[in-house]
Amino acid sequence: AVRNSMRAAALLVALVVFPRTGDSHTTRLGTHAPAARARFSTTRSRSTCMAAGGLSLGPLGMGTWAWGNKLLWGYDPDQDAELQLAFDEAVKGGVRFFDTGDSYGTGALEGRAESLLGDFRRDLGRSRPRLASQCVFGTKLAVYPWRLTSGSFVDACRASLDRMGLDQVEIAQAHWSAQRFQPWQERPLWEGLADCYDLGLCRAVGLSNFGPQQLDKCLDYMDSRGVPVALDQVQFSLLSTAPLQSGLIDLCRERGITPIAYSPLALGALSGKYSLDKLPKGPR
Repeated sequence: AVRNSMRAAALLVALVVFPRTGDSHTTRLGTHAPAARARFSTTRSRSTCMAAGGLSLGPLGMGTWAWGNKLLWGYDPDQDAELQLAFDEAVKGGVRFFDTGDSYGTGALEGRAESLLGDFRRDLGRSRPRLASQCVFGTKLAVYPWRLTSGSFVDACRASLDRMGLDQVEIAQAHWSAQRFQPWQERPLWEGLADCYDLGLCRAVGLSNFGPQQLDKCLDYMDSRGVPVALDQVQFSLLSTAPLQSGLIDLCRERGITPIAYSPLALGALSGKYSLDKLPKGPR
């Protein structure tokens, strides 16, 4: 039943990438990073990751790109009960990190994923308060072209908190770098993320779709502000190995940042579910 619910929910799994595995060890990463941003521990039976801000991410996370997205994933509000079941079972099974974004949801449903996550966490908290308190939410703030000031990103974070029903989110992330599109927007983006931390809106900040050059520059800026950076989330799978080839994974290890892979099954291409004769519906 859980497997069917997970499939019906079209959930994306985010994987925490570990530097190495072994029988039992703990590695502190980042001689250049203040207070060593990430600590990784692995054993034969399980792996854990302590990210910046003392956040325990775990080896697996759950993404919510599909929640509210009718165009790409065929979302239907009738699925919400199954989504909640999938969320509950994931938490009970040890998943702690949940990735979302203020742009998740199409049209009038924009932000739907954040709203659902907040609802599910509150409902879980009524029966399993300890488990609910261990959840780590990371929401990505879209770098829309009209978000030109640091204040606009702070406002976006506040709006996300309202949708999730939270006073503070564990991680506020930049959804992508503006360097290639509107380079003048990049610095206000960094400033806005740092302001979110200083204002107590998040316990740490994170990045997404940042390549090695921009990641390195952004980390230098965050270091100057004393802001903990938990992660950089990038597309990474057997069909998308750019993070390895570009040196991004090596940089994350050097700077003590947790790299997280999104779309590790390449939008379903590696799931074994599809073939040339059996393709998914829609743009995928």
